Amino acid sequence: MNEYGKYTFLEITEVKSVHKDIMAANAKRFFKTNSKSVKLKSVEKDTAFFGTGKLILQKGIGSIGHPSGEVAYTIAVELRSDKYRLILSDFVITPYERDRYGNFVPTSVSTALEKSPGKLNRSEWDNNMNAIVNESNKIAAKLKVMMSNTQAEPKQEVKQPATVSTTKW
Repeated sequence: MNEYGKYTFLEITEVKSVHKDIMAANAKRFFKTNSKSVKLKSVEKDTAFFGTGKLILQKGIGSIGHPSGEVAYTIAVELRSDKYRLILSDFVITPYERDRYGNFVPTSVSTALEKSPGKLNRSEWDNNMNAIVNESNKIAAKLKVMMSNTQAEPKQEVKQPATVSTTKW
């Protein structure tokens, strides 16, 4: 929890071998490759990238289970020379419910993570907090891998199409 009473995931990582321009390209690539879960909203002079994201909370063990809700959040990646800062904040939970066709759909009620749970919802809130922390660590790990890249644009091998011979068959 930060000084304003909001839950915030903050990670400052030093990257010594990567130049700031390459880090900016890596941050853009991070938003581009994770476009299903994270959307880039604004950029400030290649030093700060702001966006929004969404993650799905699962109820059950592993892949066996069903979605219990989704969490919307804001993401900020700020760059300085030899280091970057990842900030995930403004977590809003929207629980899922089963509709008449058996599908899990979001409800119309959304709650901020900072709202204190009652006695009955305490265990569910704790489970949601653990899931959010785990997913935030996964996002930070993905960003760390992406930012450690030292090339501005990784070169992809261009495959030449196979020549088709019409005389031999």
